[in-house]
Amino acid sequence: MRLLFTKRGYSPIGGSESLAYQFATRLAARGHDVRVVCAWPTDKEEAAYRGAAFGPVVHEDHRVFVDQGVEVVQVKPRGGILGMAADATTLVDLMRGELLERYAEDRDLIHNVGREYLDSSIDVAEELGIPLALTPLAHPGQFHGGDTTADFARYRRASVITTMTDWERDWHAAHGIEGTRIVTTGMGPNATVGGDAARFRARHGIPEDAPIVLYVGRKERYKGYIQLLDATEIVWRTHPNARFVFIGLPGFYSTFFDDFQRYADERVIHLENASVADKDAALEACSLFAMPSRHETFGLGYLEAWLHGKPVIGGDVPALRDVIDDGSDGIVVRQRADEVARAILRLLDDPATARAMGERGRAKVQTRWSWGAVMDRVEKAHAIAMGVERETTAA
Repeated sequence: MRLLFTKRGYSPIGGSESLAYQFATRLAARGHDVRVVCAWPTDKEEAAYRGAAFGPVVHEDHRVFVDQGVEVVQVKPRGGILGMAADATTLVDLMRGELLERYAEDRDLIHNVGREYLDSSIDVAEELGIPLALTPLAHPGQFHGGDTTADFARYRRASVITTMTDWERDWHAAHGIEGTRIVTTGMGPNATVGGDAARFRARHGIPEDAPIVLYVGRKERYKGYIQLLDATEIVWRTHPNARFVFIGLPGFYSTFFDDFQRYADERVIHLENASVADKDAALEACSLFAMPSRHETFGLGYLEAWLHGKPVIGGDVPALRDVIDDGSDGIVVRQRADEVARAILRLLDDPATARAMGERGRAKVQTRWSWGAVMDRVEKAHAIAMGVERETTAA
């Protein structure tokens, strides 16, 4: 199948960015002809995913290269310098429609991930008569969360919707999306088993016996990194040697407000552009993973921590309760510093229980969210969008 993915951010590192990357590269490995149209990266994004390393063909308003069998088209948004800034920090759709249409003309299906460039993707799909798959990754209740009447009107124009959890599937169905056009795919972990934990500790001056609380994710307020920072003082009362490691690029809020300035302490380690190997090493070294998010459709970091056999702390929201079995493979808490601290202390004070939680999480990843099973479900969704499954059933 000739597929076109559309996404503003496309990278092997990140949340929705890496989801699009994994979908695209794994479908290419299965023999599909895959192309991605995404944004020309900012300097920080380029540092994390170096498109220049793939010998791109550079045009005035876009560049093209091949990575892992996927043709990647990175487009400069409309509006010049101001457009670049707006494109990187808002959900304003500044995709160049004529370029998107040019690269979509020979495709069998368009798949939009994360609602970035959603309007332009819908318009081009309808103009060319191409089926459209959407992975909205909606965050109900959040600003620009994808849960408005206008958003659902857009979703209903898609041929198929893919979701991360069954809760999300039911949420879409309750808002008028036909159930036969919704497929729960989930996602698999980006991390690999292993990682040089000792080297990570040595590089960042972390003593061998110091527990590590790890956060991996974009620095967005809703993800709870501020409450995790505020929990440090409570945890240090009984575990003064504990280190708190934060890995991830700044989000919209943290671009303007640096909460890490309030914690100028060697026990708080703040990293932005960590490599995949560095992230794997941090996951191997950590005692637990904590991202007490208030809005989430899935939470890739929890899976990656489980792959390394580590317990997790997540936010007490419906989607995460569909991922984390509270008290079994992790703990869900309200986004409050005192509750986050209590959950951390519960795991640090009882290493045997923490290990057992991590192992149960590892088993769940291997059975429920292996990439092979996830990609089977993605291909099923594409078949529904193309009408293949309905035609087969009718026959």
